Amino acid sequence: MVMDVMVTVLTLALLGFTLLRCAGQWGLEIPLPCLKRSGAAVPDSLEPSAAQGKIADWKTFLWALSLRLAVLGALLLCAMLAAKEPVEPATLWDKLHLWDARHYANLVEKGYTAYEEDGRHIFLVFFPAYVWLTRLARFIIPNTIAAGVTVSSVCFSLGCCYVHRLARALYNESVARDAVLFLSCFPFSFFYGTMMTEGLFLLATAGAVYYALRRKWLLYGLFGALAALTRMTGVLVVAFAGLELLRDYQPLKTPVLASLKRALPAILKRLPLVLLPFLGTLCYLWLNYHVDGDPMAFVRHQEHWHQGGMWVSHVVRYMSDYLGRHLTESSGWAIWAPSLALFVGGMAVLGLSTVREESSPALVAFTSLYFVANFSLSWLLSAGRYLSCGFGLFILLAALLRSHEHLRAAFTVISSLLMGIYLYAYVTGAQVM
Repeated sequence: MVMDVMVTVLTLALLGFTLLRCAGQWGLEIPLPCLKRSGAAVPDSLEPSAAQGKIADWKTFLWALSLRLAVLGALLLCAMLAAKEPVEPATLWDKLHLWDARHYANLVEKGYTAYEEDGRHIFLVFFPAYVWLTRLARFIIPNTIAAGVTVSSVCFSLGCCYVHRLARALYNESVARDAVLFLSCFPFSFFYGTMMTEGLFLLATAGAVYYALRRKWLLYGLFGALAALTRMTGVLVVAFAGLELLRDYQPLKTPVLASLKRALPAILKRLPLVLLPFLGTLCYLWLNYHVDGDPMAFVRHQEHWHQGGMWVSHVVRYMSDYLGRHLTESSGWAIWAPSLALFVGGMAVLGLSTVREESSPALVAFTSLYFVANFSLSWLLSAGRYLSCGFGLFILLAALLRSHEHLRAAFTVISSLLMGIYLYAYVTGAQVM
């Protein structure tokens, strides 16, 4: 009970204070004396030229892609080291084909209609954008796993370019570099190189948020629709775009009625583009109807996976309970311990960021919503994998640590070591999923 109250109060306080900061950007005059000014991360005074921007993108892309290849090599080496008998090449590649990756591979090869279990289309819970994109890649790369890993790795590398652009626009070049570094060495970032949706989801969400920040609403809408078609939480990019749209027209500026009257026509004019990501959701509902005759069929099929919504405090409580029960077992350290640690660490990053004056309220709000949404699942087994796509956390963390070189170095080293540990655990069959 005490834990439920504490987590609920902290969560509501985080969301409430972030909303107040956003309202301040919409013109509402609210004194917030607890805001702290820090010289750690001041936005660059000059935007890079087009040529400089392209060079930075290429450097980021090649660095990220090289890292993915290195991690892929480490994964295959771990599989060889863990093997108890001679290993065939096909067996090695199967290590990229564990847990949910098997279902994505089967969906690519069989399609949503043919891939069933006990006569039910329970795999409709897996969103289709990654499946369809990998199926296209198979025209060039005939091997399903190789095609899926290629899609994941290239999308991750492109996604890092958008994370770099976004962090530089909001802060500066050093924060942008650190954000990409922290994201890449996150303990569960090795999933970016497996047959999973993480790489595509990073690209779609980071691209949507970047273009919303730049007010390129059509590009934002296209990337946002792709995000919504990749994972359910993809529609949350609408929150960032909506907050930024309200910032432009300040409908709460005194006198409020006059401001609302002035701002409303312009807001309504751009609202269809802001809501464009919901086209991805509609496409997913159409897929459910096409396959199962019910646009909401995925809700019924989620029961097979023990999935549904649950308030975040209840999730934290059951994670704590399961950790206590399985403290001496592999699952305790593969699932529950990292999930709880990530919740505490994520709340700390968000809490510290929301009281920093230089932090973008829209980015903090979007990241907070994404964070809470992922910790509001009735059976949360993949918190680390889901949070690996929470690029806002890594941008905010990079800004917080910018003037603390020792903490920055310590985080990078410890995070990289943990990635190696969890990579090996994943390969050897632990419940790292």
